Amino acid sequence: MNHPTADLHVGIDELELSTSRSMRLVFAAIGFVFLGIGFLGFILPGLPGFVFLLIALWSFSRSSQRMHHWMLTNRFFGQRLRDYKGGLGIPRRIKIVAVSCIVLAVTYSVGFAISAAWLRVGLVALGLYGIYFILDKPTTEVELARRSGTV
Repeated sequence: MNHPTADLHVGIDELELSTSRSMRLVFAAIGFVFLGIGFLGFILPGLPGFVFLLIALWSFSRSSQRMHHWMLTNRFFGQRLRDYKGGLGIPRRIKIVAVSCIVLAVTYSVGFAISAAWLRVGLVALGLYGIYFILDKPTTEVELARRSGTV
């Protein structure tokens, strides 16, 4: 899924390494934690991996040029990160799966797993925000058509 509009240079200009060594270590630790959660998100249903990969990418942009570059060139998710950073948004299929997982996880949790009303309200609010975040982003297929002039 190589797009001429989402090349490897997307996101490189945003590299803002911290000047403090201790802050680079903190950002690197955050990056590795969210990279791990992102990996889990690709194998565990209901856990959105892509969002955590974006947080990891941001963290590495402040701590490690090597890890930032590795994420952008990774054969499994690098293209999607470059697409997102290039303004192409999220593919329709991923939007559908992500929103479906959020709805199922929140419905199950609120209906069967959580009894405290305040936790139910909080979980529904977080789920709605997650859905809003996903649907608010451009859809890759639509954005590519728009950029090529076919829409």
